Amino acid sequence: MSASPAGMVRVYVYGAEATYSGVCDFEWDAPAVGGRHKLMLFLAQSEDVPREEDAALELAKFGFVDLRLWEGRPVDVEALNDPRMHAFRKHYEGAFEEGCSVVWYP
Repeated sequence: MSASPAGMVRVYVYGAEATYSGVCDFEWDAPAVGGRHKLMLFLAQSEDVPREEDAALELAKFGFVDLRLWEGRPVDVEALNDPRMHAFRKHYEGAFEEGCSVVWYP
């Protein structure tokens, strides 16, 4: 298990599929209750290894249940410069500011 250099934060992205329960830890622009969605979680972490358990806990805070989670991978910062990836830049930055950011698809 490797760790990032002291104080360095890395953002990983986790793909998932889950159902929105409506029971979450805060208010947010959430999908309709009961809907099944594909998700992307951008998670800031100090260790440079996938942390699926942490990702699952974060998604639960957003109200997602019946989770099917894929292995996380580090975000390639250079890829965010591609115009096709521009929409994901705000989620990458949001992970640094808030600890995580979620993208959900109908």
